[in-house]
Amino acid sequence: MFIRPAQPADYPAILALQAQNVPEHLSAERRRQGFIVSKMDEAQLAHINTELGILVADAEGQLAGFVCLTQAHMQPRPEVVDAMLAALDAQHFDNRPIQQQRYFLYGPVCLDQRWRGKGVLKKLFAAVKNHTRASFDLGILFIDDANPHSLAAHQQGLGMTVVTTFTCRGKRYSLLAFATR
Repeated sequence: MFIRPAQPADYPAILALQAQNVPEHLSAERRRQGFIVSKMDEAQLAHINTELGILVADAEGQLAGFVCLTQAHMQPRPEVVDAMLAALDAQHFDNRPIQQQRYFLYGPVCLDQRWRGKGVLKKLFAAVKNHTRASFDLGILFIDDANPHSLAAHQQGLGMTVVTTFTCRGKRYSLLAFATR
C-alpha cells in the first residue's frame, strides 16, 4: 500500500467509491460505519486535482481510499462549505484566529470498506500533512453529526480538534481543525 497523487485514470474508481458511500446508498447499519456527503463528478475531481490535489491509497493497483484537498477560495463549492467557512470567522486554533492562519479544506475522505481499520486513514493523513505543511498551517473540515464514526476516527484516531459546530439546511456539523506540522 502506498499513497500517491491521483491521476485522471483514478477518477472512475474514486467516483465509484464515492457512490458506494453516500447515505442514500447505504443501509442504516452501514451508515453507522461512516459515509460522505459529497457528490462530485469527473470534472469536479479534475478541477480539485489541478488545485491542491487528491491523494489516493493504492493497494496493488486497487483504490483503497482517497482524500481531496482544496483551497478555501475554490469555486464552485457546496453550500455546506460556505456555511463552514462562515462559522470560521470568530474561531481560534492554537490560540490564534483561524482567519489569520493559512488553511486548506480537507475532504471528502473515503475508504473502501475492505480497508477500514487497517491504518489506511492514518497513512492518508500523514501524506496530507506532508503534502501541505510547506504552504499551510491548518487543515479544516466538517463532519455531519449523524456520522459519529467519522468524527471518532478523525478526533480520537487522528487527533483533530473540534473547533465549533454549525448548521446548514437544518443539519448540524462539527468543524474540525488540525495543524499541518
